[in-house]
Amino acid sequence: MTTMTILRGKSTSTSIILWTCLAYLCASIQADTQNINVSINPSGETTVRTGQNLTILCSVGVPLKTCRVEVPQERSVILEPNQPSEDGIGWYGSSLDAGQCGVFIAQIKEKHDGIFKCSLTPKNARYESYNTLRIIVAKPPVMPELMVFPGRRGERQNYEKGETLKVSCRVKAGRPVANVSIFFGDEQIGLEERPIVYNYNNDSYVIQNATRVLSWTDNGKVLRCDATHLALDRPLSAKQQISVLYAPQPQPTIERFGFVIGQPGTVNVTVQANPRPQFMWRIDDDKVDEGQFDESNRIRSSRAVELGKGYWEITLNIDSVQKSDTEKKYVLLVNNELGSTEYQIVLSTSTEPAEGISNRTTSPHAHAGAFSHFYGKLAESMHALGDLDAGSIIGIVVGVLILLLIVFLIIFARATGRWCFAGGSSTRTIGESSDTESAGRYSRSEVDSSASAARRARAKMNFSQLFKRNKDKVSGTDTDTVRTVVTVDDEKIQTSDAPQAVTLNSANPAVGEGGLVYAELDLTQQKNVAPRRIDDDATEYAEIIYTKPEAEEAANAANK
Repeated sequence: MTTMTILRGKSTSTSIILWTCLAYLCASIQADTQNINVSINPSGETTVRTGQNLTILCSVGVPLKTCRVEVPQERSVILEPNQPSEDGIGWYGSSLDAGQCGVFIAQIKEKHDGIFKCSLTPKNARYESYNTLRIIVAKPPVMPELMVFPGRRGERQNYEKGETLKVSCRVKAGRPVANVSIFFGDEQIGLEERPIVYNYNNDSYVIQNATRVLSWTDNGKVLRCDATHLALDRPLSAKQQISVLYAPQPQPTIERFGFVIGQPGTVNVTVQANPRPQFMWRIDDDKVDEGQFDESNRIRSSRAVELGKGYWEITLNIDSVQKSDTEKKYVLLVNNELGSTEYQIVLSTSTEPAEGISNRTTSPHAHAGAFSHFYGKLAESMHALGDLDAGSIIGIVVGVLILLLIVFLIIFARATGRWCFAGGSSTRTIGESSDTESAGRYSRSEVDSSASAARRARAKMNFSQLFKRNKDKVSGTDTDTVRTVVTVDDEKIQTSDAPQAVTLNSANPAVGEGGLVYAELDLTQQKNVAPRRIDDDATEYAEIIYTKPEAEEAANAANK
């Protein structure tokens, strides 16, 4: 009895455990069936403008039985494929069997800002699975508020050079918050600062800060805060101009060219200073204030004219430029409450160098080229000789070129025997030859060839021959002279130390064209004379004098 009771108790316990496990397994299966992962596109949040359309697609991996969507501030709608839309809300997607549940909103309204929800029921489930999306309907911000902190002077617009400019820009009522950028001139500042965003009662605003150390070149620049937003067609801007105060800025020596003696002259000087400075000219020891004349009443200063953004122009007018005006020392003294500066000015009657023009202007004179540069440098050099004008300098240059041309023509005429040097070339050289053969007899043809070669070589002169005088001319009233040069090399043999006898084969040599006299020379060595060797090169000269026959002299006398 006791044993039966024990067995019955164990059986009951086992049944309870089995039923408990089965119930837990069934619940797990049902939970897995009901908790289906629903994907949504777009996900998270999306921003749209009022009036735009919006498409949202929810999907699961199993066929669906129902598709229900909740648009903010609209009633819950059950959607099916091929169902006509109502109030601009309709079906979007492939089909329920494909596990898709989508909605198309034809026109977004401002009230649609909020949470969108899609609820999907699978075919084999009794409960819905859902997902959500934040719809942000863009709302434009209001005008930016630009705040500039005061400087050392306690002002919000005037700052001194070197101060730090501190700026803050706030933009309210944007949904989502606006993008804020701060510009100083064309430069964006505050990039190192992160924007500060505040949300309050479903509204928001953003603050952007920036700092900048001011330079004198920042004077007159515009400080601007731009707010860009999806709901805006163009940025909203707030602006403020900044004034930077600084002393007159220094410049290198100012050179002014092109003054003409006897004509009016003008000296223009532009300086940078803020606030407005005071001007005074010092010409040597004479002082000239704005709008006043100098002691000679020839030089007058204008009043300074503001060109904008701290630029000032003042003019010095000279009634009639004199040479002494270009030798004076000109100094312009400029001062304001923040400091003073002196500007040195140099006046010149020379033409402005090409590089000086290119640094100050883009006029056609800036491209004068290499000649303009040379002319400017030459004019500066001539300034020490008395500030010659342009016409005098050109005359000097032309005169030097003409002188060089005349010298060249004289050398050329002397070298070629032309013009006034034509009469100095009457010397007649009949023949010149080198004795490079063994001792023998020269024929008349050989002499003729030598004469022709000499005439051809006459035109080939080097530079040193141009300045040699002709020493080979032998003049006489009744005789013609023929000079023959005989060169004896080391290999040549002379018959004796005494001069060789030179004989003519013809008593009366023939006279050729042009009065040329032809002669044959007999250079035969003497017999039984021991030959001697000449160690050094030697040149022997022989003069052959042709005497006119008696008959010819008588005929000439009769003619006289």
